[in-house]
Amino acid sequence: MSKKEKNKKTSKKKNKSRFNKKTLGIVATVLAVVAGVILGILIYNNTRYSKFTKITPKEQVREEVLGYAGEIENPRVLSNPLRVGENFAVNDIVKDGERVAMEVIVTLDNPDAAKSEKIPPNASILLLVDNDLKIQGVKPFNPTFFTLGIDFEKFFEDFKGKDALQFINNVDGIYTDESGTALIVKNKIKAAMSLLYIEKFGEGEYDKIAGNDFVFAEKGAKVTPVKATDINGQEVDLEKFKDYKLFIVGGNPGCGGCVDSIRSLSKEIAKYNTNDVKFIVLSFSPDKEEALKLSESLPGEKYTILDPDRTLAIELKVNSSPYIALVDKGLILFYRGPGEPMLETITQIKNFLEES
Repeated sequence: MSKKEKNKKTSKKKNKSRFNKKTLGIVATVLAVVAGVILGILIYNNTRYSKFTKITPKEQVREEVLGYAGEIENPRVLSNPLRVGENFAVNDIVKDGERVAMEVIVTLDNPDAAKSEKIPPNASILLLVDNDLKIQGVKPFNPTFFTLGIDFEKFFEDFKGKDALQFINNVDGIYTDESGTALIVKNKIKAAMSLLYIEKFGEGEYDKIAGNDFVFAEKGAKVTPVKATDINGQEVDLEKFKDYKLFIVGGNPGCGGCVDSIRSLSKEIAKYNTNDVKFIVLSFSPDKEEALKLSESLPGEKYTILDPDRTLAIELKVNSSPYIALVDKGLILFYRGPGEPMLETITQIKNFLEES
């Protein structure tokens, strides 16, 4: 091989080597940029959702509010289904051998849960009450923040110093504006304070104050304006029905007991004027004939919708069988509960249909 050919071959190798190095450099740069972008997105997402995922231990919350963590004793669940549509886990807080306060765990659906898988599906709040049933503090702890729609800090601070009687008599003065979440929190606190009052003074004393007022945490919240088509091809748009009262039923028509329960409720409903009521039945079966078993006994204008995967029922929170939601004009929730002919359900239906 001539010197000229050798030089040419050497030059090609050098060029190839330079090309390979340049290519590797470009690839490395691209990979670094991609890694940087991915890292940036991860950091952004973690920062973006960090306030929705922060958790504070209960012991720390107790110490922040009371000035001490204390010892936990006498764990129990408070409930009274004829007067309060909620139940709560309660603990006594003991210091130097004496009960000085009680803590109540209040839980609600987290309004931010759909934003990220890292955000807890439920939000937990610690309610701290002294022996005189006066609130020492109300603080979210798991997570420590969720979207409220009004001033978050002020809303929870306003509970401090309020007592059970103020909630039972509806003179607590807690401002919720148009925030459905704030209203639910306030009503849950009212339910918890009512149960603490019943525990301390008894049902008779509570009834003297509350009368027949049933405490339901979500009363007054706005109902999701879902859309659907019923088995007759009619459009059902709750937004267009907002000038009517709505009686919503969710149920499995294959369950004989569920169907019997709705038939029993229908006899109660027949006692009242339902001219301004629309009945909406969500059937958890894909079969039209089966669906009619749930709706045929109901009076007035009714719409039967097939909802076999319970998508709509979940949206409206009537996905157990049978379950009902009573919705006032303006799509404001009046009551939601079991669709069974028990005293509480019948009383709520009566109050709902009798109201103008």
